[in-house]
Amino acid sequence: MEISKRFDSIARKIKIVSYSITDKLPEEMGKLKIFFMLMGDIKSLHGKQKFRDTLTLHPQWNCIYSIDHTYWDGSLNDGRDRSNQPYYCPVGWKRYSLYVTDKFDEKFKGWCICYHGTKFSYGLSILLSGLAPATTKAHGSGIYLSSSIIYVSHPRFSEVKRIESSYRESFFKSGEYVQYILECRVHPDNIKNIACETLGAASTTIDSNISNDTLDWVINHQNKQIVDFNDPDASIICTGIMVRITDNHPGLLPESEWWYKSHLCNNKICCASGIDRDVLKRLIDNKHTCNIIYD
Repeated sequence: MEISKRFDSIARKIKIVSYSITDKLPEEMGKLKIFFMLMGDIKSLHGKQKFRDTLTLHPQWNCIYSIDHTYWDGSLNDGRDRSNQPYYCPVGWKRYSLYVTDKFDEKFKGWCICYHGTKFSYGLSILLSGLAPATTKAHGSGIYLSSSIIYVSHPRFSEVKRIESSYRESFFKSGEYVQYILECRVHPDNIKNIACETLGAASTTIDSNISNDTLDWVINHQNKQIVDFNDPDASIICTGIMVRITDNHPGLLPESEWWYKSHLCNNKICCASGIDRDVLKRLIDNKHTCNIIYD
């Protein structure tokens, strides 16, 4: 599968290939093509990034996380070594797995699972090149991730995008909104700091599994301007794209109630919620609900 994107005013073809074959591959590739088209053109970070032109999927390891699909209570204990950090079920999300390497469990034994949210306009640039250190350094210099997908799903980190009507019924089964988050792995030796949330949510509980005081992870960027996921010495790798599709704004979900006791503004550069906050508040006041669409 190919998609066309622009980079420095030049049209480029990006190849999306599959490492493994499944029965649902044609349908899944169709959905992903539209998903990638929703992302902006490839953006250069002042010439620092070296872009690849191929993204390799691993659909054998795609997964839907819900009570009716893949689900577990508490920290997962399946015998795999993810170091000393717990891994909780990312309920409500679907993972589109990326191929990283053969013998993955052997090569990345002891690496923790964590998440990074971003805006759609940056998505392909990150997937094809890597992550840059944060410009806002609340807890020091580095790349900011979290073990909580609930925390990272806040629109300050993960943009909420309305799906164009032409794509809804054909590809997303009446889904209205979509978010995505990067699933990553990091070795614990590269975690410089584990610190409190930065959204002013001290008066509420963000994630019932994880203390507000340990939600932000600062990862060593090894003095690199870009941490390339394909670098064998990279401190971070990206293992999947987590996608959540809903039939109404995700700010109406029960797990999003904490948003309204944290920083949430109408500045699109800051909080990319895809809706005016006053409009969202009226939806809440009028008892509107939201459902997650899994298929």
